[in-house]
Amino acid sequence: MPTSDAAQADLLTALMSFDEERALRVLDEHREGRGPVSLVGDVIMPVMREIGEGWKRGEVSVAQEHLSTQLVRSYLDALRRPPVVGGPEVWLACPPRELHDLPLLALGLLLRDQGWQTRFYGANTPLHDLLRAVRVSRPAAVVVSGNDPRRLRAAAVPLGLIARQTDLFLGGRAAQKAGGELAGRVLPPDVVRAAEEMRELLPEVKAG
Repeated sequence: MPTSDAAQADLLTALMSFDEERALRVLDEHREGRGPVSLVGDVIMPVMREIGEGWKRGEVSVAQEHLSTQLVRSYLDALRRPPVVGGPEVWLACPPRELHDLPLLALGLLLRDQGWQTRFYGANTPLHDLLRAVRVSRPAAVVVSGNDPRRLRAAAVPLGLIARQTDLFLGGRAAQKAGGELAGRVLPPDVVRAAEEMRELLPEVKAG
């Protein structure tokens, strides 16, 4: 079984050369050999961070970045099926105008693997509409995550109202900068650590 570093290098090379078949093969082999936690934490997130930084430096083209993001997004989305039945429900959303939802999708996969029922709303979610749904459906927890702290701060009112209805968690880089000003519990920026922190909540949620 190749090391995580080797899988990172192989995946990055495949994505940069638009070799979708090779990229999917690397993802499959690592997931089957080392499981979803290593797949997300040791391969996917480091590679996507490297691609994002490369794009900022002008070393990765828009086409390469878009293809990479969409391929990984589609792969993770497919792993969410079939859905978990019977576990506590967690909803995952980005605030309005926040488009960086890939880390949230990866977190959802890890939570699903722990036994959570996940409902993924994704990017640019109207949180006042989400609040109305929370009041009706009563999920055990809601995670709101993003990259831009301005988007999170702008959602302070609905976040405060959601936190009155259920356990609210704030994730992503945005939460590291703005989470202390807002309602909700700030998760670690690393999705694997964030999932581990929420795992500690799971027995309490099931008991409640």
